[in-house]
Amino acid sequence: MAHAHLRPLFSVIIPCYNSEATIASAIQSVLSQDDGDFELIVVDDGSRDRSVLAAVTAIGGDARGRVMLCHNAGPAAARNHGASLARGRLLAFLDSDDRWASGLLSAHREKFSLSGDIAISFGRTVFFDSKMETQGRCSAHHASLEIVDMLAENPLCTSSNIVVRRDVFEMVGGFDDAMRYAEDQEFVVRVLATTSSRVVGIDAPLVHYRTSAGGLSADLSRMERGWDALMTRARQYCSPDVFAAAEAPAKALHARYLARRALRTGQPGIRALRYLWTALRADTRALLGRETRRTLMTAAGVAASLLLPHRLIAPLIAA
Repeated sequence: MAHAHLRPLFSVIIPCYNSEATIASAIQSVLSQDDGDFELIVVDDGSRDRSVLAAVTAIGGDARGRVMLCHNAGPAAARNHGASLARGRLLAFLDSDDRWASGLLSAHREKFSLSGDIAISFGRTVFFDSKMETQGRCSAHHASLEIVDMLAENPLCTSSNIVVRRDVFEMVGGFDDAMRYAEDQEFVVRVLATTSSRVVGIDAPLVHYRTSAGGLSADLSRMERGWDALMTRARQYCSPDVFAAAEAPAKALHARYLARRALRTGQPGIRALRYLWTALRADTRALLGRETRRTLMTAAGVAASLLLPHRLIAPLIAA
């Protein structure tokens, strides 16, 4: 049921750039939510294709949706612009190439109703191929997150998995416009470091993530640079003792993540070995204390990558 009142609970914000092939699917996944108490704001970030037409067509006559135009400034700036126009108490972000399960908003409504100290809630992410046809693994459930969790990897997996209280979003200043990678991680770290609110998980597969072999997740060098930028910013606003305690385990766990990404994307085994060696040098205790099986399987995958074809390595890194 659609809600036409002026102050919906949710403001859904979709940044869009040259997404004419996928934007309609994203929009439809919002309009088909079983909780209709939302407004939808699509922010076109200076697209050069027919994204705007595709978005307007997908919204059709639904009064809850609108498309806003802005000059190209990156996804973080587009999300911030959408948030500045939002009327809802909760901001929900969705990338233009992802989709939501139909019960996402109702699950987040229920989670926020449980406690007033929740700043951000997130669900589990299901990974699909580039055509959104073949379903892959599902991310792990995390009941809550601490700073070290967000510095090491991104348990949220994607900004499409962030629902945040608007007052908290405004208090911390939104996303960092200058970042083009890990801006969602940096935002969550900033919330954890500068507020007393919690970041909590929902044990349900709510986000459908579209993977691409040529996408950012395959550009490991850029991911390394982005993580360095994340750590530089985190050092500025985390308390010294918190950052000092988190730095080594975060480096180890992030390097383990990069080793797994290298294996998953079929990159040379020597590169995965370099990441694993970096992880071991940074904090072996963290590697054995946090998801020990993942560390062992990553090591097995790295060893196999130096000897075996990529198709035989996949089972070792599926979890």
